[in-house]
Amino acid sequence: ERIAQQRMLPADSLEVIKFLCKDVWQELFGKPIDKLQTNHRGVFVLKDDDFKWLERHSGSESQFQKAASQLLNFPCGLIRGALENLGINSLVSADFSPEEAGRSDTRPTAFHVRIR
Repeated sequence: ERIAQQRMLPADSLEVIKFLCKDVWQELFGKPIDKLQTNHRGVFVLKDDDFKWLERHSGSESQFQKAASQLLNFPCGLIRGALENLGINSLVSADFSPEEAGRSDTRPTAFHVRIR
């Protein structure tokens, strides 16, 4: 809310998502989102190529996948709550693919936002 109070936000969902990717993500995670994709029909994919919350993990890959899927519920809720406060009703989910990364120490994560 503090970030949004400093700016006049448009009602257009694309502009609100851009605000989320640049300003809100920077405030929450110390960097903007790496890539934003859309189909221009209310579906957006926010990609973070190195999501720090998934960085430190010990144990097997199956243990990591279970823990990561639970951990990603929180940033999904942050995104959904931020959009809701900005007047956009949405569904948010996340997935991660360490195979897409060139290095095993990065955890590319995609947040899927569907505007209702």
